[in-house]
Amino acid sequence: MPRDFSPFFRRYGWPSGKATLPFCIGHRGASGHVRENTLEAFRLASDLGAEMWELDTQLTRDGIVVVSHDDHLERVFGVDRHISRMSAAELAALDGVNVPTFEAVAALARELGAGLYIELKAPGTGPLCWEHLGQTNQRFACLGSFDTAQVRQLRDAGCDFPLSVLVRTGHDPHALGAEAGADILHLCWERAGERPQDLVTKGLMRKAFDEGREIVLWHEERPAILRDIMRLPVLGICTDLPDLMRPVMDGEERLG
Repeated sequence: MPRDFSPFFRRYGWPSGKATLPFCIGHRGASGHVRENTLEAFRLASDLGAEMWELDTQLTRDGIVVVSHDDHLERVFGVDRHISRMSAAELAALDGVNVPTFEAVAALARELGAGLYIELKAPGTGPLCWEHLGQTNQRFACLGSFDTAQVRQLRDAGCDFPLSVLVRTGHDPHALGAEAGADILHLCWERAGERPQDLVTKGLMRKAFDEGREIVLWHEERPAILRDIMRLPVLGICTDLPDLMRPVMDGEERLG
């Protein structure tokens, strides 16, 4: 099932000929190597060949968008504090905590030519990210969420970036895509058994494409499964280990 992505790229102003598709999307950066959602993780993802970075958004008490999967800092940093209960200045002053602002991550992406695959966590972060991307004319970006209401809010507001809806195992991706008004179905099926790739059927893909939607796949670090899904006509694949998807400098493939 060959797929021509050029209309999508033209529609949203994404760079054509960026790299071999599907895109390698560094999941929270190169989070299999260094601490997730940090500037170090994003820079390393690009160094390892990722064309895009998946990142998560939270909101400080004073309305600054920062990049963190969790509102609570315990899991990643061992600190019993909540981002939403602190100002951006208080967050930045915490010892041993390096949660970057969205603006800092976006600036690094512009410097390195990386795309931003933005997963909206905290409500209210979507419009702020959209506004910043527009101000910087940073077109190589996508906004999405598990929360269809956040995606629909952007769609109804006329957001001119591609929008993604994230789909858990057992949920109907087509129904959620319609509910959210999404351009991309992001199938988060990494825990769907030993062969989640079998769920990405020709029928599912054909229906998505017929309805004008592209597909992005879960974060995958199992080489055999990654090899299979890289053959599918999907826009991108997330991974904690971008070096599994992209050739090393000497031309040998890590999957080989």
